Amino acid sequence: MKSERRIRQIVELSTPALVSGEESIESILEKYPQYTDKLRPQLEAIQWLVNTKAIFEPRKNFISSTRKVMEERFLSIQPRNFWQRIFSRHTPQRWVFNLTTPILVILLLVMIFNSLVLTARFSIPGDPLYSTKLLMEDIRLGFTLNPLEKANLCMEYSRHRTTEFVELVIDGNYELLPAATNRLEADIIASLHAISDIPLTDNAVQQPKTAQLRQTLTNEVLMLRILEQSSPPMAYAEIEIAIHVAQAGLLALH
Repeated sequence: MKSERRIRQIVELSTPALVSGEESIESILEKYPQYTDKLRPQLEAIQWLVNTKAIFEPRKNFISSTRKVMEERFLSIQPRNFWQRIFSRHTPQRWVFNLTTPILVILLLVMIFNSLVLTARFSIPGDPLYSTKLLMEDIRLGFTLNPLEKANLCMEYSRHRTTEFVELVIDGNYELLPAATNRLEADIIASLHAISDIPLTDNAVQQPKTAQLRQTLTNEVLMLRILEQSSPPMAYAEIEIAIHVAQAGLLALH
């Protein structure tokens, strides 16, 4: 134990001189020949660490010069815009990808839009896209300037409203019937106005359209009468109102 403590003291005392180069391993061992066998491995380990540190120690001004190089590198890299990124690589695979990706995205958007339009066309009051359906009909009607075509559209929409009314009754959605009746009345009135906008001098067009609207309203009244006979009593009042709306349109034609 005393010898180990003595060796540790010698190593602690000799390390600063060995690190600074004032002493060498051999010069230290000459001072303590009795501990040569135990001192040499420890002194050699210290010497190895000193040499290794010198190898891995960065050169002078390494940090400042490296920082300068990185700053110059960052300044030399300019941000690229969208088209530069697209045409940065000229491999065939890159060109195919750049050309097909926008096309696929556009086709996907068109498919989604068509799907939404188709779903909206078959919606009824209470469905999420029913308001979209009515908006599409109003837009189409607004861009139709020909009185004859507008009359055809209004009669078509009137038939749609009657069909929707029937579906609501069949599904038992009686709370939505008042709104459906109001929309039916609005489309019948629009049909009457569209026919009245046809010039009176053009009897060859106005009279057939009047007869067509009369037949449409007659069919709607008949359909609603049949519906009333097969519906529960709680739906009678709203069905009667819808029948009255269609009959009022027939009276207006006379």
